[in-house]
Amino acid sequence: MRTKELSVLLLVAGLLSGCGLLKQKAAEYYLGKARAAAAEPSPAPEDLAAGFAAVEKAIGYAPGSEQPVAALETLAEASARSGFASGQELQAAALLRALELAPFNWYARESLINFHAGRGDTSALKTMAAQARGLAALEENPSVKYCALLAALAARASAVPWLESEAYLAMSKSPETFFEKAGAYADAAAETAALKAESEKLAAADPAARKAAPAALVSAAEVSSADALRSPQAVAGAAAFVAKAGAEPAFRKAVEMTVQGNGSLARKEYAQARAFYQGALQHDPGLLDARRQLAETDFQEGAALATAGGESKAAAQLLYKAYGEAGEAIKAVLGGAAPLPFIKAEKFLGELYALKAADLAALRAVEGKRLRNTARLEAEFKAALDEAVKLNPEGRLARELLERYSKEGF
Repeated sequence: MRTKELSVLLLVAGLLSGCGLLKQKAAEYYLGKARAAAAEPSPAPEDLAAGFAAVEKAIGYAPGSEQPVAALETLAEASARSGFASGQELQAAALLRALELAPFNWYARESLINFHAGRGDTSALKTMAAQARGLAALEENPSVKYCALLAALAARASAVPWLESEAYLAMSKSPETFFEKAGAYADAAAETAALKAESEKLAAADPAARKAAPAALVSAAEVSSADALRSPQAVAGAAAFVAKAGAEPAFRKAVEMTVQGNGSLARKEYAQARAFYQGALQHDPGLLDARRQLAETDFQEGAALATAGGESKAAAQLLYKAYGEAGEAIKAVLGGAAPLPFIKAEKFLGELYALKAADLAALRAVEGKRLRNTARLEAEFKAALDEAVKLNPEGRLARELLERYSKEGF
């Protein structure tokens, strides 16, 4: 190589090296301003906003660095302490900017996943999982591919508990929402399991890939997936429910009417709730939740009549009816019947026993000396209460009944 060409190459190399050093210095300068704003005991909103703006400038100079991500988290904490509401929005915008400039910035990606997970934004988490999975599909480098799979796993798994909670809450609101959330939960749980298996297979084939991954990303994927898949029985139950609801119109209609009945019962519209539950059982006589809720409806209405006074006979009739319905529902559970997904079988059975105990206590109050077989019914009450507390120790009804019984007896 001629001397002139060598000189040019050396000059270019020097300029590039100097450019990299200048960018690093510029990033450090802006990060220093951001850290100073976050370190203030009581930072003003404008100072925090300026701190976030400084981090965005630092990201422009060092988009793949971990340091701006750490500075953003510090600013977010300072914003929360001082009540700066815009801090969350500014943090998310800066993280998105970092990923636009450097899609393989795993620090920024993991931080944004945590951001959405903390807020229960299941839609954003699903989008992030798809984006990360797309990066994994296009990447041949095992280390980069592994990190992308971990990011997809962390994002998808973080949505699962939120979807589970949303499905459970929808059981007393909207049948359409319940079916939608149940399907979303089943899909997310299945994808979480698939991503976990794929990432573990890659790590086993290339141990160096795991070592190269950021510890925080590895931890996020492991913790979130363990939480999402903590109950294989619940995951399998939800998948079976979704499949059955799609294949059996009568079962789907029964579930729909049960959810509608739950809404009516919550509004204390007892006649309407009873009609929904009875309709559900006509479509599917084995639907355990409808049977349990029918007993709950009769108990609640009977107790309400007894409390209002003047209708003790009607109240007693409803309470006796609820007593029989609760007993039959308990037999069904003990015989192997399972409730709808999103409630643990132990809790469901514990609540049934608590309902039976509460019904017996109400009957004792309404019937008084007219109550027959008092000794036997008291023994049933105590046995049901013991089972309720054992199966569902956190159950409020059982704990209140136990406290009252210890003071007043049956």
